[in-house]
Amino acid sequence: MDARCELRVFRSDPIRIFGTDNAGNAVTLSTYTVDVSHHGARVLGPWRTPGEIIGVRKGMEKARFKIVWVGPPDTIHSGHMGLRCVDEKFIWDIAPPDARPVQSAATNSRSYASALALAATSLPRNNRRKHDRFLAEGGVKVTVVGEDSPQWTSLHDISAGGCYVETTSPLPPDTRVSVVVHIADVQIEARGHVTVSHRVVGMGIQFDEFTALNRDRLQHVVQELAKAQPDQPA
Repeated sequence: MDARCELRVFRSDPIRIFGTDNAGNAVTLSTYTVDVSHHGARVLGPWRTPGEIIGVRKGMEKARFKIVWVGPPDTIHSGHMGLRCVDEKFIWDIAPPDARPVQSAATNSRSYASALALAATSLPRNNRRKHDRFLAEGGVKVTVVGEDSPQWTSLHDISAGGCYVETTSPLPPDTRVSVVVHIADVQIEARGHVTVSHRVVGMGIQFDEFTALNRDRLQHVVQELAKAQPDQPA
């Protein structure tokens, strides 16, 4: 197992893990952290092989991590794996190393409840963005314009101007795409382009072209999502 050169904070935060199976097929896993440090984490859910690079998402933050160890069976670490960030990003929103002591189990349970409550709220407003985004569950079929082989992705969030989808095979920025978004019993079709691409994790898509019917459907979905969110402080 990795030598711990940073203090760990006990945290049970919901995360998504992205990778591929032995056949090269995309695999996603919803799981939780056990403890985190500025650069790493111990998480539930064994993967296959130490050394593999996987994508990890916590809320709107995402980064690539290397699996540095997998807990052996029939030990206290069974079902756990240790991760180390390979990007210059810090997604756990904790202070730098040596700035905090390890928290108590009571704090850990409060962090878990807070994380679940956070998932039900609207995403924070970013002044650089034209539209508010809302977390949403659904599927999105993404097809490169002019090609016949779509990929099915998982919807992470949506706004009146676009969406972010989770996929281990994101397309390059500026790629023109057709999308079919499925949220509950609503289907929205649009054309757009990839605005941002994060390796192993996902990509952002801006909607450029709608029919009037599909624009109305999108507006309806966003309005319903907005109603479902608690009031945000000014």
